[in-house]
Amino acid sequence: MNLFDIENVKIELSELEKKTLDSDFWNDTSNSKTVLSKIKILKEKKEAYSKVEIELKNQIELTELLETEPDETMIKDLLRDTEHLQKEIEKLEINTLLSGKYDRNNAILTIHPGARWY
Repeated sequence: MNLFDIENVKIELSELEKKTLDSDFWNDTSNSKTVLSKIKILKEKKEAYSKVEIELKNQIELTELLETEPDETMIKDLLRDTEHLQKEIEKLEINTLLSGKYDRNNAILTIHPGARWY
């Protein structure tokens, strides 16, 4: 199983978008709000993945070019861009791992000094 499971994201997004075309879809405001929210989340995930994928392909092509024609300035730029891409991939991984049912909800944590836990 792929960590990002982008194919299933695309399938689910397509199915949800088809639901919005139903004539009765907009009558149930609670359901329509939930579906639209899910569509937004899936689109954001798909776009983030696509952006990282395109950047990764560009860096691979540039690496292959630099193997045949080395250029110190471009190598430094590639290293800098690779570090940035690594951070973007890590953010995508974290967002993917924290995309459960309740992970988009807020939480309130209260710490009371001196409280004892037994």
